[in-house]
Amino acid sequence: MTPQPAQTPPSSSHEPQGTGLRTEWVLLGVALALFAYFIAPVLLLVFAGLALAVALDGLAAMTAARTPLSRGWAVLVIVLVLIGLLAAFIVAIPGQLAAQMDQMWQALDAFIKDAVEWLEGIGVTPELLGLGENSEDLVGTASTAMGHVARWGMTTLGALASFAVMLAVAGFAVADPALYRRGLVRLLPHSKRPLMEDTLSAVAQALRWWFLSQLVSMLMLGITVSAGLWVIGVDLWLGLGVLTALLTFVPYLGPVIAGIPILVIAFADSAQTGLIVTVFYLTVQNVESNIVVPMIQQKVVHLAPVLAIAAQVFFGLLFGLPGFILAAPLAVVGMVMVQKLWVEAVLGDEA
Repeated sequence: MTPQPAQTPPSSSHEPQGTGLRTEWVLLGVALALFAYFIAPVLLLVFAGLALAVALDGLAAMTAARTPLSRGWAVLVIVLVLIGLLAAFIVAIPGQLAAQMDQMWQALDAFIKDAVEWLEGIGVTPELLGLGENSEDLVGTASTAMGHVARWGMTTLGALASFAVMLAVAGFAVADPALYRRGLVRLLPHSKRPLMEDTLSAVAQALRWWFLSQLVSMLMLGITVSAGLWVIGVDLWLGLGVLTALLTFVPYLGPVIAGIPILVIAFADSAQTGLIVTVFYLTVQNVESNIVVPMIQQKVVHLAPVLAIAAQVFFGLLFGLPGFILAAPLAVVGMVMVQKLWVEAVLGDEA
């Protein structure tokens, strides 16, 4: 009987290759994450420009659908209108606004000093709080901090350069959005391109409606708070109203932060004024958050409050002020992409 040749065990050369491939993908992912972290300011600036372009594109499409204008002319008209409104605001408001902002910071500084004196009067000394050897240290530190806050975000060369870059990105993107969209889609295999097209459309739609909801919130709270404080008799009504409008761009936490200087200045005037302003601000804020915004957000992905606040804290700690400001739109984009690319495409469920 002829002996059978010994069978060679199956080669295991594929296993190291598979393991090596997985390791390479992991290392590539880590490298990309680190790279993205180090250039995060640039990425956030580009994202802000693209988000602004999406909002302008939505306004242009809406204008073109309801007027004889083509999309290109609609974009031009919208940009000119926005520039005109900004110019009118700069011409009409800055003098009074700057004076009120300066008075507002002085009022907050005075409130801090009064609060320190009151705490010392009841036996709560700065040494007990570990804030300094005497009250002057605390007051000086608080005044310095208020000065930094007052100057924070003001016109600087870096801020102007960043704003110019954001506007440039938005301008080029809104001029021909299909060019960049086609370029992104063509990076994927043919079988995945329809899914990416659908996902990008959903992301753009969600961002447009999110921006609309925030714009309505900013205008409503800014105008209503300014008018209400003027009627109540708060001298700094314009500065507080503008500050409220700007901070309302950040959902949930923004209006809360805006309410702090409003209540501090109101109670510094008198307890009666403070109580009236408290009731007024809470009423306006509840109407805005529980009636107006939900009506608009029926067409946008619903961003749960806990998720929005967690995103603001996470991106704020990771990337600073730009991350805090852009946390909500980033969360909206992330939720839509998870719904489209995972819940619907992989799990087969309806988002």
